[in-house]
Amino acid sequence: MIISVRRLRGWRIGPFSITGFSKLVTMILKIIIFFIALGWIFSSLLRYFLNSKLKKFADQVQAAQREEARKKNKPKDGNVNVDFMPGDRKKGSSGNISGGDYIDYEEVKD
Repeated sequence: MIISVRRLRGWRIGPFSITGFSKLVTMILKIIIFFIALGWIFSSLLRYFLNSKLKKFADQVQAAQREEARKKNKPKDGNVNVDFMPGDRKKGSSGNISGGDYIDYEEVKD
């Protein structure tokens, strides 16, 4: 039995015809592609704006920390605060001389 093209165009599968079904599939694919593209664009824009806002926030926090550190380290009433004292130096101290002759001298006044 040979089915002509004319009969095939009007052939129905359930409630949909073949041409209506192909149109439906293409419409669904277009919608899916549209939402994928929309999601990609939205995520790119969101990432850009969040990065700029996050950078601005980080700069503000860093500036606040610098200001706080500056206020903390500023001596009050002209006093000098020493935060670091070097340890004992054994090399080059007068108590431990290594190598050469050491001559103790006295200052002579005229």
